Amino acid sequence: MNGKGLGCLGILVASLAFATTSPGQPTTGEIPEEVPVSMASEGVLEATIDPDSYVIGAGDVLEIGFWGEINRSDAVRVNPDGTVIVPHIGPLNVDGLTLSQAQKLIIDKLAAYYRRDILSVSLNRVRTFQVHVAGLVGRPGAVAVNGVTRVSQAIALAGGLTKEASTRNIEIRRGNEVIHVDLARYLYLGDNAANVYLRGGDVIYVPVEAGNVWVYGEVYRPGGYEFTKGETLGGLIELAGGFGPSALLDTLEIQRFDEDDPTMSFSISVPADQSHLDSFKLQLGDRVFVRAIPDWHRDAKVEIRGEVKYPGIYVIEEGQAMLSDLIRRAGGFTEKASLAEATLKRGLYASRTYPVEEELKALSNLQDNLNYKDKDLLRTIAREPKGALSIDFERIFIDGDSGLDVPLYSGDVIEVPRVSNFVRVAGQVNNPGLVRFESGYTYADYIRLAGGFAQNADRRGTRIITARAGQQLTVRGSQIYPGDIIWVPRKQERSWWEITKDIIQVVAQIATIYVVIDTITTQ
Repeated sequence: MNGKGLGCLGILVASLAFATTSPGQPTTGEIPEEVPVSMASEGVLEATIDPDSYVIGAGDVLEIGFWGEINRSDAVRVNPDGTVIVPHIGPLNVDGLTLSQAQKLIIDKLAAYYRRDILSVSLNRVRTFQVHVAGLVGRPGAVAVNGVTRVSQAIALAGGLTKEASTRNIEIRRGNEVIHVDLARYLYLGDNAANVYLRGGDVIYVPVEAGNVWVYGEVYRPGGYEFTKGETLGGLIELAGGFGPSALLDTLEIQRFDEDDPTMSFSISVPADQSHLDSFKLQLGDRVFVRAIPDWHRDAKVEIRGEVKYPGIYVIEEGQAMLSDLIRRAGGFTEKASLAEATLKRGLYASRTYPVEEELKALSNLQDNLNYKDKDLLRTIAREPKGALSIDFERIFIDGDSGLDVPLYSGDVIEVPRVSNFVRVAGQVNNPGLVRFESGYTYADYIRLAGGFAQNADRRGTRIITARAGQQLTVRGSQIYPGDIIWVPRKQERSWWEITKDIIQVVAQIATIYVVIDTITTQ
């Protein structure tokens, strides 16, 4: 069994150790080295004794009642030879009988002398005896128990299971009979039949843990479970909590190792109906796969942020819900919404990385020579938001062009920013910063409002950086919108030596051309 199950089982077994203790025993969780017989005989019952399952043995005390004009009862002990001395009858052998069988036997015998309706036989006190616990437990040896002690309790009295101990292949050796005990079924399924009552002389043997069988996929407790001989596929599924609601119940796939070549495995398909589950026997090392129904309860969500009445996360039907539907569900845009800057990002593509992107970044980091097209592509990829759709909110929601409406998918994010009403003038101007947007103003107007060009400004290099896409535009003929940036770069400064060097290079090139022409013309 997997470690988690074994840990739970260890806690359970330890707690059950005190089901047979009396108030006089330690309550600190420590098991005494020796448990007096008297203490075990006064154990607390887990429930009313079932007369059809409790087996009578030496040391049990029965009470025979006679009810009529004179009421009396006689307590009789079952002798070591399994007999009980019944008044007026003598010895009767009740060893190995259930309580209900012993009751019937005694009343049948007394019915020859008394009316049946005045007779009763009940269990007055349960017997105390010893069992032996061997194998992988903390303290192997004899422990004192009583007639209502189960296997798990006796193991706890013997110090509990060790780390390597089996939980599903424990044996009770009762004379010539061997009884199989599966404490995993008791732990996970509450199956008391797998955690049997003990009898005097029983030997509990705890072997080393066997290998596992595994179950994966749509069950409630996937993982490894200790293999037990005769385990069926249905038994393993039951131990794993049963099929989950998303389980695809057509066939189960079982991967099994080849007996002739354990390095090889093969696949087996088993129908998932109950008859096949109950009849298919597992082998050590089998791995069972329970597939899921595709898109079971797919939780498709999108998020809308910013200037709508009810921003937040909305559940949608993928591919059916439209952008306009979601805006309507979100209460529509607020008065401060900037549709010109609104964006829709596809969650499916937001985290996707393209190979060319990684390649260009690597070349750039290595300072390798990139041609101008590669550099422009790298700048474009870095600038554009991942997963952003090319969509015009103004045409959809102001002009009413429903043909531009788009379907939504899980992970989509819609952002509606607030209208900025400002243009940022940055770089080499005298008073860089935000300038209020005015419709119809040119870049020169905004630079004037920012104090004009600074002394070292590169006026010809002035660019407009758009708020929506981050594109750099030349100032000539470009329209300016709220949120845009007007950037004035610094004029490139050149030293006297750099200018002289350029003049020398130009003169040298002219001289070379002159020599070549002169040589050609003189030939």
